[in-house]
Amino acid sequence: MKKIISYLIVFILFAPVFLNAQENKGPDAVNTKKPMEDVVYLKNGAIIRGIIIEQVPNKTLEIKSNDNNYLIFNMNEVLKITKENKFADPTEYKKKGFLTINELGFGFGINTINTYHGSVDIAKQNPIIGLRSINGYQLNEHFSFGLGIGFEAILDGTKKGALMPLVIDTRINFWKGKFSPVLDLNGGYSVGFQYSSGIAANPSIGMKLYLTNKIAYLFNIGYKVQQLNVKTKDEYGGTIIRIVNYQFFSLSTGLSF
Repeated sequence: MKKIISYLIVFILFAPVFLNAQENKGPDAVNTKKPMEDVVYLKNGAIIRGIIIEQVPNKTLEIKSNDNNYLIFNMNEVLKITKENKFADPTEYKKKGFLTINELGFGFGINTINTYHGSVDIAKQNPIIGLRSINGYQLNEHFSFGLGIGFEAILDGTKKGALMPLVIDTRINFWKGKFSPVLDLNGGYSVGFQYSSGIAANPSIGMKLYLTNKIAYLFNIGYKVQQLNVKTKDEYGGTIIRIVNYQFFSLSTGLSF
């Protein structure tokens, strides 16, 4: 089990490096799977992007620019002609591709914790704070999925501890465009340090707002359950193990790109 968890952690941490290297092989690399356009570099420093309509060897070149102007140049004005990937339209937001989400989260304890032997009211449940990184794939403007790893610091009474959640993250964007409400279904298994390990779930709703055509700001409000094995005393004073579901009201904020 420990080996599987170790392999999973390594995959989550290093997968985006490999995937981005495959998608972007260098600043001047041309990706033939993306839309292409003709680019004419003039000797005076001007750059014209569009579609070449006609080229007469050693005489003239006619190009329809991206702003729908038809331009004709003498070939002695031309420095070079290339085919390159189209510039991204700043109003066209990310539709698909590899996705990384980095978030900062807070959890505020709810005054009831559930066990398999009933609910227990407690005077105070201290908060948690954590970071998580999710790497995955955006299938279209509405749906993405990924694997995530995080670190959470938690304080339970006088006992300080930490957890490392390993999660599956699925997000549904309801609208296309710059802004959308989002449903996030997030759950998995938390590896304990001072604490025991246990199942975790954190469904939430929120918003996604694009700051550029690829980078978006995220904000979510949700409900988090963290299941742990807790040592307690039975009615005879003996030590027993109880499965406890700690409950939190959660807030998270971050960026996706």
